[in-house]
Amino acid sequence: MSLVPPQPELTDAVVRLRPWGMADLDSVRQAAADRRITEATTVPVRFTEEAGRAFVRRQWSRTTDGAGLSLAIVDADTDVAVGSVTLLLRPQSGVAGLGYWLTPIGRGRGLASRAARLLTEWALETAGLARVEAWVEPDNLASRRVLAAADFVEEGVLRSFLAFPNRRADAVVLARVAESEQRRSTRDQ
Repeated sequence: MSLVPPQPELTDAVVRLRPWGMADLDSVRQAAADRRITEATTVPVRFTEEAGRAFVRRQWSRTTDGAGLSLAIVDADTDVAVGSVTLLLRPQSGVAGLGYWLTPIGRGRGLASRAARLLTEWALETAGLARVEAWVEPDNLASRRVLAAADFVEEGVLRSFLAFPNRRADAVVLARVAESEQRRSTRDQ
């Protein structure tokens, strides 16, 4: 399975999800200033224009190499990139991991939940995935609220699961499944 950018682009009139472009380097620069983002993503730890361009090219390559799909979260009115939302295919058939981040100008407005909901619904209803999951550190309450607002369900904790450059951490697993999978799961209980 491979994922290609949705056409038409996903939007709810507040946020729009579109492919990254070189005009989005300011968003990458802002993200590079946030240690929590750089620790868990491929955003450069030290921003330079070339490092920012390399980040954008990596987002494009996720589609071309079949790893998944990475889209910029943009303000629907201004087209200014305020974050990223990504689906990375897991080894299990029909399963993808959801990741996202917002720069400070995008936070506190529900944009991450909107983006997570838009991309997850597209993945489950149009792209044919059976499950979209997210792994979040237990103390990352903001991210857990984002996912709850996007209708993800907490399933459990994987101990010492996440590996960062200088530490390991537990992961709370949250997921949404396709309606057909949800009905099958309920029927089998």
